[in-house]
Amino acid sequence: MSPPAEPRALEALARDLLGPLLDLDVPSRTGWTLVGWDAEAGVSLTLGKGDRLLLVEIEPRDDARACLARTERFNVCARRAFRGDEPLDDEERRVVGQIARLLRARADLLPVVERPPTTHRTEVREVTVDRVLVPEGAGHYYVNPYTGCMIGCAFCYVAHRADLSRALEARPALPWGRYVDVKINAADVLRREVARRPPGIVRLSPIVTDPYQPLERRYRITRQCLEVLAGAGFTPGVLTRAARVVDDLPLLARIPGAAVGLSIPTDDDRVRRMFEPGADPIEERLDALERCHRAGVLTFGVVQPMLPMDPDRLVAAMAPFVRCVRIDRMHEMARARPLYAQAGRLDAAEDAYFERTAARLVAGFAARGVQVDALDDLGALVSGARPGVARSPVS
Repeated sequence: MSPPAEPRALEALARDLLGPLLDLDVPSRTGWTLVGWDAEAGVSLTLGKGDRLLLVEIEPRDDARACLARTERFNVCARRAFRGDEPLDDEERRVVGQIARLLRARADLLPVVERPPTTHRTEVREVTVDRVLVPEGAGHYYVNPYTGCMIGCAFCYVAHRADLSRALEARPALPWGRYVDVKINAADVLRREVARRPPGIVRLSPIVTDPYQPLERRYRITRQCLEVLAGAGFTPGVLTRAARVVDDLPLLARIPGAAVGLSIPTDDDRVRRMFEPGADPIEERLDALERCHRAGVLTFGVVQPMLPMDPDRLVAAMAPFVRCVRIDRMHEMARARPLYAQAGRLDAAEDAYFERTAARLVAGFAARGVQVDALDDLGALVSGARPGVARSPVS
């Protein structure tokens, strides 16, 4: 018999840490309001003022990582939501500084907990949560049906932030890919939330999980959430590395504007086995993309990170079945470099490789009428409009 589901403690811990910030339901004297917040990959806050949205992310302190501010325990990072390539202005930098000062002042309210020893190779924990739908501003939300991901790509940029959240909750330290929290009441919570929120675009799942990881076939949390969103007039945008997204193709095809993206970072399945051994084969992902396209679902592709590949072959395989693509480099190179070394492709870990490959991908997709776009704002894709102009994603 399975143990009873555990209530998540993260929400209460984040409230202890951030206190007054989470009460910004009305404009503060600075004019900034709290749009949404989350505590599953470190702690993140979305602040809004007029048409500006500022995403502030709190991660474990690491002096080797770039950030805007540091406290004794944390790095504080920030970027403009949906416009991450634009530099922050002086006012936005002051806001980040104020958050850092608040973290320093309230640090004693967050206990330093001793994590218990690891007793299992993997951990699948059924949990209950109080919130699921996280507002991002500009009519966007996101939903994480799970926390953690058994696909477990070793280079995943969220691993260290997700471990901070586990540490705050005094969970055992486990490698990324070896733990998942299953939000068994997610659909019920979501049903209450969509009843009091205006409909918008909902991303599943941008940060801490893959919505179609293997456990989805057992629990169907993603499917339950999609059913709730469809019934309430919300528009889902799904991104996955898993071909099993086609399990829900009949449901997705009935939702007006629903979008599905497949992450396909190489055309070579031998490379996939070295870098993404837990992910589905490339051919299966391409087949799923084609099936979604032929079913009338809006489809997009994500080539991120650009792994060793033949860019022309990848374009030829993806272009007929996508409206737009996102392209980006490998960002967690400290963790990823050993993978390149094992594959004998350290040349593909250099800036010159990413710049050269991005240029060939952009040119190839453009020649086939496919736009390259940041895809942070799915509004243009969902509305049927063409996304923004093609641009180099590694500039």
